[in-house]
Amino acid sequence: MSGDGILSKIARQPAVVRLWSDHALHLFAADTPGIGAPADLDVRVNDMNHVRRFEQTVSWQTREDFIAAAERRLAEGKTLLFTVAAADGPLLGYGLAHPNAEETTYTHVGQHVLWPERTATLYGGYVHPMARGHGLHTALQRARIRHLIADLGMRWTVSGVVSTNLAALASARKAGLRPVALLHTRRRLGKARMTAERIDPAFGARFVDAA
Repeated sequence: MSGDGILSKIARQPAVVRLWSDHALHLFAADTPGIGAPADLDVRVNDMNHVRRFEQTVSWQTREDFIAAAERRLAEGKTLLFTVAAADGPLLGYGLAHPNAEETTYTHVGQHVLWPERTATLYGGYVHPMARGHGLHTALQRARIRHLIADLGMRWTVSGVVSTNLAALASARKAGLRPVALLHTRRRLGKARMTAERIDPAFGARFVDAA
């Protein structure tokens, strides 16, 4: 049965998830700058001129909401917004990063992770429909990794990827990220068992909810 079948839809209902579910999340990380994005790709950091070129392509995110959220994040000073746009054209893609992150709660598995010093987290990747299929998402990940490690001196750059998102798993590997941990949460009749498998012994994150 496809992922859009009736049973699959039932399994994703919040009440069902709380009673009976299995969720896994891969943590990928890089500790070297990697190759970065191609030299001809105009990747910018916290550039509102790029942000204002955003075009609405989904019903749940308007141009006004996207710009307002970007302005709020930049004003808070904790988030970096990486963007790439076509020459005199729309915003083609963006991705977010949080340098010197201390902790993250991954809602997919309901687990809280404490990061080692000088860790940056990656999240929020998006590519405009007209630019998909050309490796732009991977290029933006590479740009973020290189900037965070080479320019900002981060020790680790980390991305959490849901186990069922095969495209995101492949993209993470292409970007130079490698598996460092696997978080798993199993719920049976409302009781949760949370585990964390540390794949890279050098990765010093603390998995505070794991058994």
